Formats: sequence, structure tokens, C-alpha cells
Amino acid sequence: MVFNSHATNQDLVSDVKFWITGSATGTTDYGINDITRTINEYYNEVVSIILKSDGRWEWDDSNFTTLPIGTKDLVSGQGDYDIDSAELLNVIKVEVKDSSGKWIVLSPMSYDDKRGTAMSTLDDTQGTPTEYDKVGNSLILHTIPNYSSSGGLKVFFQRPPSYFSYDDTTKEPGFSPLFHRYLSMGAALDYCTVNTMTGRVNILTAKMNDMRTMITEHYSKRSRDERIRMSVKNEGYDSDDSYTVSANKIVW
Repeated sequence: MVFNSHATNQDLVSDVKFWITGSATGTTDYGINDITRTINEYYNEVVSIILKSDGRWEWDDSNFTTLPIGTKDLVSGQGDYDIDSAELLNVIKVEVKDSSGKWIVLSPMSYDDKRGTAMSTLDDTQGTPTEYDKVGNSLILHTIPNYSSSGGLKVFFQRPPSYFSYDDTTKEPGFSPLFHRYLSMGAALDYCTVNTMTGRVNILTAKMNDMRTMITEHYSKRSRDERIRMSVKNEGYDSDDSYTVSANKIVW
């Protein structure tokens, strides 16, 4: 569903008016700037639901023309690299080139993983990085590289949606068209709430609750071309010196 100005009112803005007045051409005092802002807030909500439900097929807004992969130059002696945390919702994977130009995958870590170890000792030596830490707007590599590489740092990530502008017309939400109406219903819900239209609030709330469930189910089952694999993980627990109990756990 396009954002606005469809020839036969098959657009989100017209649908907002429909839910409020009962007609896609109904008159309200709901300005386009307010509608746009509110739709974008519900866009965030849909993306949050999708990211919580996403499986092995990572979602990305279909309005983007580039892949969610960023590169930076690897600089000898530099372990701290700026990232725009406002543009990255999740970091999926980090790779670097080693000194021979071969890509290697780094392991994520955090300060909690290194309790009892002074962080400065991780960088006493330089070489090929093996781990990375996410701190604020920085991606910190351990060990610090002792070589430089053009485009040698690669980050795979998930990003926020491509938001609407008030003057958009043909642009559509960058997720499944099955759920585009969630945005128009959400924008209508906010209007009806502040204008104490209780009956419409109840109807919209119920419909959006149902659609949230459908969004979750849809995005949690998108990788139907892959078979679920199970393995058994054995862990030993010593309760005292006399015996050991083994527990089997299912790992998906």
C-alpha cells in the first residue's frame, strides 16, 4: 500500500481517514505532518516485532538499495572504530582481513567476559584481531591490528526502517504487504485516543493485537526452505564428591 495520493484511495493516508470517519475521503483535522510522524512511530513498532521474530532470514527494509554491510579501513595500531549506532539496530557479524588479505570472522565479547582481567592487557600485544567489543558508538578490536588494510573491517548489521516523508506518494512500507495496514490503523488509533473516540479505539486495538500475532508468526516461519536441526548437548553437574549427574539439553 503506497503512502499517499493513490488514484482510487488505496493508500495509507486514505486508510487512516477511513478508520477515523468511515470513509477514505472523510474530512478530519489530522494534518499530513502529524499522520506522517505517527505512521513512522508505528513503522518502528512493526520493525521491533519483526526483529524479535526473525529467524535465519534477517529482515531488511526493501526500500534500501544497498545491503546492510559496512566497511572501514583497518589501520595499524588502531583498535577503536566509530560506528553510527543510530543507523545500526543489531550487529550480526564482524569480519577483518588478516595481514595476507584473507577474511576471518571475529568473536563478540564484552567486559563481563573478561572479569578479573585488566582490559589494557588485551591490547599489550598487536597482531591479527580475534575479538570485538561494542561500546557506545565504538567497535573495539582485540587484539589491535599491527597492519593496515583498505576496507579490511566489515560489519554485517540490521538497520532502522526507511521512514516516510510527508510528501511521499508512491513509496511503500519495506515489509510484507500483508501487514501494511498496521501503520494506518496505528495512526488512526492515536487520533481516536486523543479525541476520546472510545468505540473506534476498542476496534482498532483488537485488530492491531490480532495483526501483531500474525506478524510474529509470519516472520518466525520465513525460512521454510531450511530444515530445523537439533543436536544434543551434554553437561555434567557435580553436586558433591560422590556422584555426577548428566543432563541432556536440546539445542536448536
